[in-house]
Amino acid sequence: MKMKDNLEKLIGKIVKAQLPFKEIVGIVTKVNIEDFYFYEKSEPIYITIDLKPLENYEWKAETEDQEEWENIPLNCITLN
Repeated sequence: MKMKDNLEKLIGKIVKAQLPFKEIVGIVTKVNIEDFYFYEKSEPIYITIDLKPLENYEWKAETEDQEEWENIPLNCITLN
């Protein structure tokens, strides 16, 4: 449980996510830990975060999908 507690400290922090074709900055709204495969099949644990764009971020609805802000792998983020 300690790992989850530490990861939940990310909620509310401003982070930078480096995705394959863009860099986005937002506030962490949720931490997702998908560990059921680990227990069932000894596969990796997947840890992702959901972001909320910063207020000064200009949303481009025609070229951006809201899903880009969801389930971002933990290894793609850095504290801003």
